[in-house]
Amino acid sequence: MAKIAPRLCGGMFRTQAELIHEHLEHMKAGSRVGYYLQILAAWGWTSFHWLHRLRQPTLVLVGDDDPIVPPINGKILAARIPDASVREIDCGHLFLVTKPREVAELVRAFLSTRDLRGCGRAN
Repeated sequence: MAKIAPRLCGGMFRTQAELIHEHLEHMKAGSRVGYYLQILAAWGWTSFHWLHRLRQPTLVLVGDDDPIVPPINGKILAARIPDASVREIDCGHLFLVTKPREVAELVRAFLSTRDLRGCGRAN
């Protein structure tokens, strides 16, 4: 993982090797079967055809240097979802790990500016 993380995850993992080692200390490997099922789902499943039916305000977050899920994927999602906005984070695939405060602030700002009544929240 330490060898491939910069190319696989992008973002800060490209320039800060200590992040890779810190992340590895907290990772727990899943089962081989679970990994194969995840790969199978990514290979053969899409939500593209029903995204237009979503009515919830939606925030799509993408890392601008994500080799696994390129930012264009998030832009496509946001274009298909009627009330969606997309925000790019100056990071790679694991932006939730490397920039948790920045991500939390984006989510807080999004939630504070939206009327979320009727979106599954208890009133």
